[in-house]
Amino acid sequence: MDVEDPKALLSFITDYVRSEPFRVRYILRIIPVNRVVDTKLEDIAKAVKELSEAIGPGETFRITIEARESPYSDKQLIDALADAVDRDVDLDSPDKVVLLEIFGEYAGISVISPNDIVSIQKLKRAV
Repeated sequence: MDVEDPKALLSFITDYVRSEPFRVRYILRIIPVNRVVDTKLEDIAKAVKELSEAIGPGETFRITIEARESPYSDKQLIDALADAVDRDVDLDSPDKVVLLEIFGEYAGISVISPNDIVSIQKLKRAV
């Protein structure tokens, strides 16, 4: 599905869960994905380099990897992604998160703010 304004969609879903917490049962998290590529280290690094332009000159980042059936170790992925991003790293409170989701032959890549990851369970607990 191609969404024209992912932030507006996240806002809508957040408001909906807050107003109708028991109507949403099967979704645990919502994460916007900026790009989907083949699970090849070169393709992933190239996409991350292009997407890393969203990280401003004074901003920091963290790499988060969620991999299922990955041909690469986390260390291989982190080394390749860290080389593609020319910004300072902050593991505790980064301005942006470079999120890599690997599902076998496909990889989803996001460069987002930490608060762009919506946890439905946390929203429900806050209601």
